[in-house]
Amino acid sequence: MSFNEQLLALQQQYTEKLPGILAQIRGLADSLVAAEQKIDDLEVLAEQLHKLAGSAGTFGLPALSTQAALLDKKVEALMGADSGSDGYLKECKLLKAELYDLKRFSAPEHLPGARPVLSGPLVTGPVLTSEVWLLEDDELLGSSLLAHLEAFNFTARLFTSYAQLTEAFAKQQPEVLVLDVMLGTEGRSVDFLQDSGLLKDARSRLIFISAKDDFNARLQAASLGAEGFFIKPLDIPKLVTRVEQVLTRLNAPEGRVLIVDDDELLARYYQQLLIGAGMQAEILQEPERIVEVLEQKYPDLVLMDLQMPGISGQNLAAVVRQYQQWVGLPIVYLSAEHDPHQQLKALKQGADDFLTKPVDDAHLITAVKSRVVRSRQLLELMTKDSLTGLLKHATIKDVINREWSMAKRKGETFCVAMLDIDFFKQVNDRYGHATGDEVIASVATLLRQRLRATDILGRYGGEEFAVLMANCDAAAAKAVLEDFRQRFQDLQFSSEGTKFSVTISIGVAEYRPGMDVDAETLLVNADKALYEAKTAGRNRLSVYGN
Repeated sequence: MSFNEQLLALQQQYTEKLPGILAQIRGLADSLVAAEQKIDDLEVLAEQLHKLAGSAGTFGLPALSTQAALLDKKVEALMGADSGSDGYLKECKLLKAELYDLKRFSAPEHLPGARPVLSGPLVTGPVLTSEVWLLEDDELLGSSLLAHLEAFNFTARLFTSYAQLTEAFAKQQPEVLVLDVMLGTEGRSVDFLQDSGLLKDARSRLIFISAKDDFNARLQAASLGAEGFFIKPLDIPKLVTRVEQVLTRLNAPEGRVLIVDDDELLARYYQQLLIGAGMQAEILQEPERIVEVLEQKYPDLVLMDLQMPGISGQNLAAVVRQYQQWVGLPIVYLSAEHDPHQQLKALKQGADDFLTKPVDDAHLITAVKSRVVRSRQLLELMTKDSLTGLLKHATIKDVINREWSMAKRKGETFCVAMLDIDFFKQVNDRYGHATGDEVIASVATLLRQRLRATDILGRYGGEEFAVLMANCDAAAAKAVLEDFRQRFQDLQFSSEGTKFSVTISIGVAEYRPGMDVDAETLLVNADKALYEAKTAGRNRLSVYGN
């Protein structure tokens, strides 16, 4: 069943379920004029109308949604009124008539037709290749950049003229295009690139380099969607790191969304909508399990209904915020609440945004995707080292602790490795700290290139790194890390015309089911293995206990 067929099937299920929902509301309407009216019945009625106001519009019945929201407000007003007053019974009778009349808004003339087909934009034009292209008329600088990119396994091409690039760009486009915006011999500026039409339908991610730090050029670059703007003389490690970050983001795993909503059909609709947009989506209908599920799923964002039976969304959000690891987790409310004062009140208790049901499909997708991207960027700033882009000391230790707990519970094997650059002080003393930073950044970039996608990397100290390799025994870890070690020693660095290479030592510790060691001990064991590699002559790998 296609994506749109699944949405149509959910819409049909809702249409079939609707008479039962309206019958339940009519039953609650009868209790309004009963001799012994119960406040509980009013609360249940308000919940049903609130839910109907959100779901009806989503499934193509905007008139029913609007009327349900209006009656919800009337029930809330009735709950705060004096039941002994002269006009109370009259208001109840009028409200009962309006509740019975809800059926009219689900009559055949109001029922939705076929949903419009939802699809992504049609991609036409040149094929997108997994390459990095560089436009730079300074052939020496361009060749140097090209060598650095290729050293880290990027597939790269150099163009020294605008004409060369234009011809190639008409046939295919790279994932990343690095542009000198002031080509010396051609005088090509951001103005020219903007007016030329070359970048009008570009699918490539753009990074600009320039000999001049000009605000207007930066502004125009931003209008073209630039992912970075670097000034000459170039800090090549930072430029290479930015290229790597852009490619990582382009190939990042799907956004993970947790939907917390007691309305099963509506939750399934949102789930299918997000899955169809290329994301992962899970549904949670037992709010009391939210912390447990967060630990299992580790979502990028939570979509949370504001009003659920027995619990409010804002109180649930406040509970989530009590846990340090979830303080920065984006929480977006989905509710039929239109009162801006109530929305602001809800936002004060730990949420980041408020989407009002019924929410337009495209609006929901865009809001969720943009929040996920921004959340990941902020998380990187908080948890990752600025030079290398790897996890900071405290974060990698937390991750290893989590993996140890999970592996212990599931009976799985994993490895922890410690890596240290050999004679790094000599590199700093001889070539300077800028070159030392380039070496450190190179370790990080090559680790990302050569290790498994599932491996988690951290900068443990100045020139020391930590690696977590889940579902991996010592033999497999050794094979992967040995390949990295050998490739790293083959890298050529240069400083003021002098070329040199650097080596690295590695220690590995393995956790197997039943071992009486905790995460801290594993790190100590990996460090002991690293010490063995150092004392045995450096530029080698040692496994603890072997």
